[in-house]
Amino acid sequence: MTGVAAPAVASHVVPGGAIPKSAMREHLSEAYLQMIASAAGLTVGDWGDDYDGVDTTLKTKVDYFPNKLQPKLDVQLKCTGQKKRLQTATHVSWSLERRTIEFLRASNRSDAALFCVLVAPGEPGFWLTKNLNGLLAHSHMYFLRGPDLPEPKPKQKKQTVKIPLANELNPQSLLDLMEEASRWHAA
Repeated sequence: MTGVAAPAVASHVVPGGAIPKSAMREHLSEAYLQMIASAAGLTVGDWGDDYDGVDTTLKTKVDYFPNKLQPKLDVQLKCTGQKKRLQTATHVSWSLERRTIEFLRASNRSDAALFCVLVAPGEPGFWLTKNLNGLLAHSHMYFLRGPDLPEPKPKQKKQTVKIPLANELNPQSLLDLMEEASRWHAA
């Protein structure tokens, strides 16, 4: 399995009464994407409501002539601390609602879409390490393009999606995806 090993000792313990871990993981995935997008020179837009399977939209100022000027990329984010249960040597699995799959796969979307899963240690105290070189995040984000999501199975409300570990999101892969987004045309 790929990845940076989490430290043996937690850097901190979150006190009782803090926001739920699910909300902390959501914020971590947003911050992780923000760091990658910033390093790639992209703007990150935030949506308050997630009714259509989109948590955020990435935008570039680049003109990909003769393709789109300033293309966008819609992103659905997830985060897990259950690495042993969800990650194998080749992929990360995630159970995704049928409606979200349909939204992200839709060929008539106005912008290309990504489904991203951040794999982090289970406890927040192991998410980050501070040393002389800076802050190190002990996590990796993996992606699937919307059209690469599986066709929803009839009458199934949720479906397990397998995201290859080869699809690791980093500044270069994100720039490549944005260039692909410049060629996105609704069917």
